Amino acid sequence: MDNRFPDVSAELATTQLIEEQFLSAPVGRKNDHSTVYVNFPYQLLVEGLAETLPKNRVVIEILEDAQPDRQLLETVKRMHTQGFRIALDDFSPGSEWDAFMPYIDVIKFDIRKSPREEIEHYIRANRDALRHTVFLAEKVETYDEFESFKKLGFHLFQGYFFNKPVVTKRNKLVQNRAFALKLMQEVNVESPNLNKIEELLKRDVTLSFKIMRYAQNILYNTRGVSGFRNQSLRDIVVYLGINEMRRFVLVACLTSFEHVTNTEIYYLSLIRAKFCELVAERTAGKHATNDAFMVGLFSLLDVILELPLEELMAQISVSPAVATALEKDSGELYPYVHLARLYERRMWEEASDVAHEIGLPNSSVAELMNQATKWADELPLSVPH
Repeated sequence: MDNRFPDVSAELATTQLIEEQFLSAPVGRKNDHSTVYVNFPYQLLVEGLAETLPKNRVVIEILEDAQPDRQLLETVKRMHTQGFRIALDDFSPGSEWDAFMPYIDVIKFDIRKSPREEIEHYIRANRDALRHTVFLAEKVETYDEFESFKKLGFHLFQGYFFNKPVVTKRNKLVQNRAFALKLMQEVNVESPNLNKIEELLKRDVTLSFKIMRYAQNILYNTRGVSGFRNQSLRDIVVYLGINEMRRFVLVACLTSFEHVTNTEIYYLSLIRAKFCELVAERTAGKHATNDAFMVGLFSLLDVILELPLEELMAQISVSPAVATALEKDSGELYPYVHLARLYERRMWEEASDVAHEIGLPNSSVAELMNQATKWADELPLSVPH
């Protein structure tokens, strides 16, 4: 409400905007055909987050500091084929984006940064390549500027000449934190239980609403179908698949925790969760892996949410063994998370002692930690770190 960009990363800002505007808040009137321009940093584009939005409502903006490499080009080609509209933001006339031009719908020129003569020369020199491209003038502040760029062939304009930015407010659905935590846990285990996932969604109206919106966006983008009626939550979960469910959870659940200020902590908790699961499988067997995963996943929850672990454990249903490990630093599951913490702090001798106590060879500790890190890195829409 201060009408300024908050002190957060571009990735977190875009993710938060998507969660609030496209998942939490009502879409608006049925006959509202307005277009929303959404900034996308390079990493979120190549990870596919933009492709979860309704392509009939958005224009995807590639930020000016994005690297025009092959990976981004392949992403843009794919999105163009799917029917997304793509814009280059704050475009500086030059040749480095030439390969992208067949797939670009809108070019935004900052007329405060690039002189009119430079912009005109670029457009004339590339007239054939740009014949299907719409030009947008940013930071238009006077009538003369508006008329000048209109004569140059610009059709879209933004700037103080038209209106000053207006801050708006609207209601946002508030989701049940306990169910969000449970859903985070369930989708990240080795073999997610679709029945459990469906039950969690059924018990929380906000999560149900969000996932239906999410699935409808994806269905429209992939098949051109605008309705997703008469589908049960189970149908939606099966349709999305576990990778898309994990992406949904990271967007819809993590960004709704108001106290999250350091996404690195969430990334570390994912590594811990997988590491504890792998260690438990090696030393105790499959029966212990689910609880071990939960201990690792929730081991930093007090830091993420800035609440005591005892209070958080009271909000969710966990086994006595998990609660004992997290609240009292003891019990059969505690050595797994304790080993992870020692490894993170590079306390090699202490880590070696704990590994020996639970029957894990020293050489396996680094191996399992590397596996866990690789797993966290490969999750769809991994949180920036």
